[in-house]
Amino acid sequence: MSEDAAPEAANGSVKRGLFVGLASGLVAITCCVSPVVLALLGVATAAEAVTLGDTLYYTYGWYFRAAGLAVAALAVILFLRGRGVCNVRGAYQYRRMLIVLVASGAATYVALFWFTKYLGIWFG
Repeated sequence: MSEDAAPEAANGSVKRGLFVGLASGLVAITCCVSPVVLALLGVATAAEAVTLGDTLYYTYGWYFRAAGLAVAALAVILFLRGRGVCNVRGAYQYRRMLIVLVASGAATYVALFWFTKYLGIWFG
């Protein structure tokens, strides 16, 4: 790979890390977001959505978080295997992508958690 192609490849991997981080954060907080979507679509009332969200979060929250973590881990493994560097050295080589993935996943989870918490307080 030439020096000119290296930054372009690095930017592509960082964008992929951002996308996977957003997806994994969304999967991890689906327990809270799905009732909000149901309420916004008119399928459920706000009170039902708050009750469903509380039930899903407090009863099954760890399953949703584990699913989000599994999405991120699977994406990282497939990404590194696709480049033939599925080891610690390969992970270090793509550390910017991994940092962006973790940061964007955590930021998505926290932002959506507080947004749905705000909606629960406002409509509850």
